[in-house]
Amino acid sequence: MAIRSTLVDAYHARLPAAERKALEQIRAAVHAACPGAEECLSYGMPAVKLDGKPVVGWRAAAKHGAFHPLSGSTVATCKGALADYDTSKGTIRFPFDAVLPAKLVKLLVATRIGEMSLEGKQATKQATKNEKKAPAEGGGKATVSKTPAVKQTPAVKKKPAVVKKPEAKAASVKQGVAKGGQRPTKRRGV
Repeated sequence: MAIRSTLVDAYHARLPAAERKALEQIRAAVHAACPGAEECLSYGMPAVKLDGKPVVGWRAAAKHGAFHPLSGSTVATCKGALADYDTSKGTIRFPFDAVLPAKLVKLLVATRIGEMSLEGKQATKQATKNEKKAPAEGGGKATVSKTPAVKQTPAVKKKPAVVKKPEAKAASVKQGVAKGGQRPTKRRGV
């Protein structure tokens, strides 16, 4: 059973009727695709999370609804199914009168959950690899990790700064004063 949030209810309640109806349909499709999810607000929009990690979110924009897989690769993975929609790296935009079909939402949620489990497996694999590399207590063999070589960039030649000699500076001040100008003053804190 999905855990609904009063924050998401409040977000939907402030919307006009047509927008609210569209986002409630998205909300229902997300819960059908991810029954154990817990609702929350993520990045200021309604979202669901599994095991404390955000899965997908949805929101109302000025002239359209938006569905966010909260991943940079889900949209690319489902590119064929999203051919009829305006997309960017992490967003699917849809008009309020033509909401994303529940079947498409289910595909997007399943893809995102698959990515999350793959990320978890990779993190576990990396942690296991790090444990094997760590020296054992009591004098085990330590592994030496190589740091990548730093690429040296050639030094950029700078043009020498033009510095007026003190006597040239004094002469230009005298000329300015002789022409009716004022002598420069030292100001502090400006």
